[in-house]
Amino acid sequence: MDLDCRRCGRFHITPGAIRDVLNLKPEYKPLLSAYCRRLPEGAEPPTIKVDTVEQFIRTLPQYTPPEKLDNLLELMGRMSLAPGAATTFNPETDYPLLIARSPDEVRFFSAELLERDYIRGPREGPPTVMSRGWERLEEIKRSAPLSNRAFVAMWFDKSTDDLYNEAVKAAILKAGYDPLRIGRHEHVNRIDDEITGQIKRSRFMVADFTGQRYGVYFEAGMMIGLGRTVIWMCDKKESDQGKLHFDVRQFNFIDHESIEDARERLYNRILAIEGEGPGQFEKPG
Repeated sequence: MDLDCRRCGRFHITPGAIRDVLNLKPEYKPLLSAYCRRLPEGAEPPTIKVDTVEQFIRTLPQYTPPEKLDNLLELMGRMSLAPGAATTFNPETDYPLLIARSPDEVRFFSAELLERDYIRGPREGPPTVMSRGWERLEEIKRSAPLSNRAFVAMWFDKSTDDLYNEAVKAAILKAGYDPLRIGRHEHVNRIDDEITGQIKRSRFMVADFTGQRYGVYFEAGMMIGLGRTVIWMCDKKESDQGKLHFDVRQFNFIDHESIEDARERLYNRILAIEGEGPGQFEKPG
């Protein structure tokens, strides 16, 4: 069954999954909507099956309240036709884009944006991003050198869950940084604004090329274009078989042979590059 919803976006759902979705806990249903709405522009609509509902929900990043506040401002700015024009962001239908559980959560953060004079508008109706809001958006763009975030680019498949959870995420956290992994379908279309924005706000990137996904190559190239550090990783078997594209073979890869090997070498690599470059790896306080 193919469906197109203003709140949930476009998706295909199998008959067997309909009952699963209907029986989801109320707090989980908005998260499934968030997954569908946040897919990149041009990506194929997801197919919701009995065994993918939980997987889709687990792919969503976990944002702190301050991050959600900035993310809402970014959404409002992105959905404004021009400075001075009211945003087209609608809390009633667009709250899944914020990974919010209800429009009330959006209204909570909107009230804070109003209090800070980042937005202005009528009590009912779309607000307008004000000059201080646009200034804040510029600050966000420039904040990456002081950010504590590490963007993780890797194949989002069940086969890589252990690698991420037990090696990549564990090593980044141990080194004192916060990992951010955004799940999405791999594709060859234009990368979406959400991923682009989060890459710009990250201090460095861990890119694991196991599986040879187009998206990982694209995201690593974007990080290089920003002049920031990429830590290169790949399963040793794929590396030895020459599967890595020739454009990246010259980089110093962590060609890991096991979860333990990947975790230890990634942790040591993060420590080794702290202090290198234009101040971007000063240890976070």
